[in-house]
Amino acid sequence: MKEVLKITDAAEQYKPCDIAAAALSHTAAGILGFIASRAVVLGSFLPFGLSFLAGCPITYTPAAAIGVFFGYFIPAAGNGAFRYIAALFAVLAIKLMLSRNRRLIKNPFFLSLVCLLANFLTAAVTVKGMSASVVNIIAESLLSSGATYFVCRASHGIFRDSAGVSSEELASILVVTSIFISGISGIKTAGISLSGVLSILLILSAAKYGGTLAGAISGIAVAFTLSLSGGADKLSVIYAFGGLMAGVFASLGKYAQVAAVIISGFVGAVSGQMPVTVAATVVETAIGSALFLMLPRKTGIYLSKLFSAYPKLAVPEGLKKAVTMRLDLASNALKDVSGTVEQVSRELSKINSPDFGTVISGIEQDACAGCKLRIFCWESKREETMNAVLEMTKAVKQGEYSPETHAPEEFRGRCLRNSRVGTAVYRRYSDYASRIAAENRIDEVRSVVSDQFNGISAMLYDLSRDFENDEQFDNSAAVSAASALKNIDIRVDECSSRIDKYGRMTIELKVKKTPELILNKLQIMKLVSVVCERDFDIPNISEVGGDVFIVLSEHAAYCVDIGVEQICASHSSMCGDAYRFFNDGRGHFIMVLSDGMGTGGRAAVDGAMASGLMSRLLKAGFGYDCSLKILNSSMLFKSTDESLATVDIASIDLYTGKTELYKAGAAPTVLRRSGRTGKAESTSLPAGILREIGFDTATVRIKVGDIVVLMSDGAASEGIDWIRAEVEAWRDGNAQELAEHLCECAKRRRSDNHEDDITVMAAILEKAV
Repeated sequence: MKEVLKITDAAEQYKPCDIAAAALSHTAAGILGFIASRAVVLGSFLPFGLSFLAGCPITYTPAAAIGVFFGYFIPAAGNGAFRYIAALFAVLAIKLMLSRNRRLIKNPFFLSLVCLLANFLTAAVTVKGMSASVVNIIAESLLSSGATYFVCRASHGIFRDSAGVSSEELASILVVTSIFISGISGIKTAGISLSGVLSILLILSAAKYGGTLAGAISGIAVAFTLSLSGGADKLSVIYAFGGLMAGVFASLGKYAQVAAVIISGFVGAVSGQMPVTVAATVVETAIGSALFLMLPRKTGIYLSKLFSAYPKLAVPEGLKKAVTMRLDLASNALKDVSGTVEQVSRELSKINSPDFGTVISGIEQDACAGCKLRIFCWESKREETMNAVLEMTKAVKQGEYSPETHAPEEFRGRCLRNSRVGTAVYRRYSDYASRIAAENRIDEVRSVVSDQFNGISAMLYDLSRDFENDEQFDNSAAVSAASALKNIDIRVDECSSRIDKYGRMTIELKVKKTPELILNKLQIMKLVSVVCERDFDIPNISEVGGDVFIVLSEHAAYCVDIGVEQICASHSSMCGDAYRFFNDGRGHFIMVLSDGMGTGGRAAVDGAMASGLMSRLLKAGFGYDCSLKILNSSMLFKSTDESLATVDIASIDLYTGKTELYKAGAAPTVLRRSGRTGKAESTSLPAGILREIGFDTATVRIKVGDIVVLMSDGAASEGIDWIRAEVEAWRDGNAQELAEHLCECAKRRRSDNHEDDITVMAAILEKAV
């Protein structure tokens, strides 16, 4: 019994900071109740104090009741304070008596009914002493009932620990805020209304952090409450339109929003023929805009959380939403591939595209330099000379080696260098025709794009198979993950949580990219692991367009110690080998190595393009074969020059140790399993040579301590027997030290006096912590 008492006493002790926070929140409830009770509608009615009292959470009801009481005790209009105080006690008594019935006391419809009856019945009793009609009383009661619903929904959205608010809750928050603003409409200085300033601040903040919908709703809500309180109808229209404009221009930044609202207010005041309010409206708008621009970053983060929409969930029925999310990612990644290739092609076309004007200039320079008749032929007789050149090019096109014999008689009669002109025409035009033929071949090669569509079909098939094998969805885990990220200022737009046939959970989150977005992978992993009660690995984060995709997979049994070392040929600053390594977010560690043809800048471009595009496609969830087809077709029509690169991939399953090797023209891979080494070789062609291309594949299963080594041709120039011996003898040291050791040995052993780039990627499988 003593232990129980001790535990109970300990549980009832509160920290001073908790007490201060509670006191502050209850004080705020009292102040808001006071302000709400001061909001005048229909000339002399004050229904919103009762609405706030009825709709606020039961925890804050006593504090709200005190604030509302003092608000009605000092009436803002008319002389009906007594009936509002009577209604106040009626609402308070009902809520306190039913406080144990949590379900009923949180029901917005029940609370709205309580407020409506309390307001209407107290008004009906005192109607004879009031200067108000029954119609006005009914309207007031309905207003109080509706406002109660909004207060209840708004408090539910604010105090609920969730990933975001629904559109209904967002609208309720904005409506209730506009009611509070109308409660201070009587505070003015030199004709400038505090409520007008705060209305502009509300509209701009809602539009910035809640989007177009929030901006439009806030404008309409402010306009409506302003109309109810007796404000100018034309001024109300200005607020409504200003809210819409602020939302539309929110994507362009704060200053564009402010400019849109100021212009809307000025134009509306002038066009409404309200000269008295023009200056006041402009000043209020300017002050509200200035306050908006000066909002601290922490305030902006809080508002961003407050206005963040509830994320879209993948519904279990049919997997439709999850499939859409994955296919959107695939589609956008493919657009990036196409855009990259088109951009490279356009830039190279500007440099290499043949121009017939250069043919004419070259003929004139080669044949007529130093001729006395050059100016006469190419200026005075330019048209006749051009016709003669064109006739000679036609002859060259027909296979003539002496095109000067086909020139017009007039040209041959006045030209002093017929044979030299013919030679220049033949040489220049032949070169031009060759380049045109090459360009035409590029157009033919672009038919390879059809292979991309086949690749897309295979990709979609692979994705559909993935979803078919996923057994179930866990939306509660997805919501928990989104809620946890909201606490670190990450607003999730869409989320899904899938559990595959092996019981492994994968969480996918879509976040809108913003300048304020900060992603800490370790923090994300820890938070999601805690709320989902599973151990997750470091997330895979990829950016596509204006969205950021976060993929978390369950913590695997193994991890990989990776090491990479490169030595550029001839001490060049550019390496023709390019590599990538990453966790694909689905439990696989993937290594990609590409060797561009030759050395130097051109090889570096080809290698970087091959490794970069392949990595991006694999991250997006595409299969290996269809990704190779996309890469191959992209390299085929990238430029007129020959462009090729090897592709070497190792995919290690971090749950089972199963390792899959994919090779396209790549150097051998060395593996050490259980202390003994082996090799995997390839006879396939690199990407960028032929339309039909495929991987050579191999599958092995490795254990803790086993090693996988990928290398470029430069490392294997003296064979790989010595590499196998080095790897087999390797005992102490990490993967980076092994890669550096093999690179130095490869450089030292080279005996053919031929420089080539050397790259070694070493991976050692370790047990995950």
